[in-house]
Amino acid sequence: MRDKNLMFGVIACFAISILLLLVIIWEIKKSIDHDVRVQQMAKKTNDVAVSDNRDFSIYETFVGDDGREMVLVPEGIFSRGSDSGGFDEKPAQEIYLDAFYIDKYEVSVKEYNKYRKAASYVKPSVPFFPGDHAIMDVPSHAVVGVSWHDATNYCTWAGKRLLTEAEWEKAARGTHGLDFPWGNKILPKRANLAGTGDGYPYMGPVGKYPMGRSVYGIFDMSGNVSEWVSDFYDQFYYKTAPIMNPTGPEKGKNHVFKGGSWDARSVDIRTSKRFAASPGRKDSILGFRCGLSKKDKK
Repeated sequence: MRDKNLMFGVIACFAISILLLLVIIWEIKKSIDHDVRVQQMAKKTNDVAVSDNRDFSIYETFVGDDGREMVLVPEGIFSRGSDSGGFDEKPAQEIYLDAFYIDKYEVSVKEYNKYRKAASYVKPSVPFFPGDHAIMDVPSHAVVGVSWHDATNYCTWAGKRLLTEAEWEKAARGTHGLDFPWGNKILPKRANLAGTGDGYPYMGPVGKYPMGRSVYGIFDMSGNVSEWVSDFYDQFYYKTAPIMNPTGPEKGKNHVFKGGSWDARSVDIRTSKRFAASPGRKDSILGFRCGLSKKDKK
């Protein structure tokens, strides 16, 4: 009887080991298949000229507490920074990030006003605007005139948070370190920036440039409005930053913003370009979008 129980125990352990091995093989296969699809999409980004037939359906989406669509950026490694960019973009380095969600679009005036009404919050403002101030009230336009504190408060109200600089950059350039969300060259009909005759002398409606989407299907990561991120700014941070889930320096005077704007030259809408401003700054070029760690999704 004892020998029979021992035999059953050995068989059970063997069966469990086989089952675990099969699960591991399956998970590895899924990861490889996903990476292959991502690489195929990345190769297409430089070839998009007239139409955008990229398939973004491989990326999970969901609607956040504020009713806005978010896109999942998978965990993994990406190339952050640039050895050919500004001194604060160096060195280019492989960084690992956990999976996170990002708003598909910049926060619009309409969406920000919904928050203002619910939270009895102040109206966005800028000390100087070169055009008609009424343009700041167009519901479909990206909201501007918000400080870092304003952006943080909105994201908290929405059950989200500001993206880290590393998260923003990965969402904008993908895993292959693209100079722009769509590829490595400036192309027409990709972004709202200075001097391109795009029909918008200032900020424009969110999501108007489908051919300018990033590899994950995120709109307006270059141009239209610059976007606050959570990190403090340190010009030498990349030289000592951790390679896993960096969140920026522990303290500082200024915060980072990314992406360039309607007033930026092409060189300043590069995905690796870094800008900084005091957290209280309100400007006609500054807006934002929110993020959420995958593990924090309800």
